[in-house]
Amino acid sequence: GALMILIWLIIIPVAAGLAGWLLARWSAAATRWVCLLAMAAELVLVAALWREQTPNLASTAHGPWLIQVKYPWIPQLGISFFLALDGLSLLLILLTAFLGVMAVACSWNGITKQVGFFHLNLMWILAGIIGVFLAMDFFLFYFFWELMLVPMYFLIAIWGHENRTYAAIKFFIFTQVSGLLMLAAILGLYFIHGRHTGTYTFDYTQLLGTPLSGAAAMWLMLGFFIAFAVKLPVVPFHSWLPDA
Repeated sequence: GALMILIWLIIIPVAAGLAGWLLARWSAAATRWVCLLAMAAELVLVAALWREQTPNLASTAHGPWLIQVKYPWIPQLGISFFLALDGLSLLLILLTAFLGVMAVACSWNGITKQVGFFHLNLMWILAGIIGVFLAMDFFLFYFFWELMLVPMYFLIAIWGHENRTYAAIKFFIFTQVSGLLMLAAILGLYFIHGRHTGTYTFDYTQLLGTPLSGAAAMWLMLGFFIAFAVKLPVVPFHSWLPDA
């Protein structure tokens, strides 16, 4: 039950986006309702999870995670489908679900062209964000990180205002370049850990203990820091945002 919930948190927006996209041929209203109800269901699910997990938030009996799901995915490379939830990610997913409901509601009358494709992109961004908050395998984390960027690009490029193509390309270049720096840092961690321990894995919990020299730690930190600084965005990596 609880384990499947984490997977459902990602499946619901993915499925709603696809359903909304297909329904749009017949009815734009149906697309909007499907996505609104899906995000409302997501919100109810997270709120129920919150209520159920409240007693466990203060205890560390479960280890650092309230719930975790782990399946082998590409075992040859040490990649697993590993999702975990703690109090912080629970709060962030609650916020994401709430904003998802708001985003569908706010765009109700404003989006009139390509309604199906709009909702597909919106839902898949939300799925990517929730995936990022749950992923405990670095490969999976990077997969969700990249999953957010493509629909975001389309949202800006198709439904943006003046200079939208410029804004979309600028957004894409900034986030893609910084994302590749993060990928380099992830791979650096993967190989350094593998060289020291003989175990090649993308598992966050194992990589936490990687022995690093000061210089290596600094370079790897910068790879992550720049990706997060662009995404936030932090001055001086912020200039894509006003355009977007």
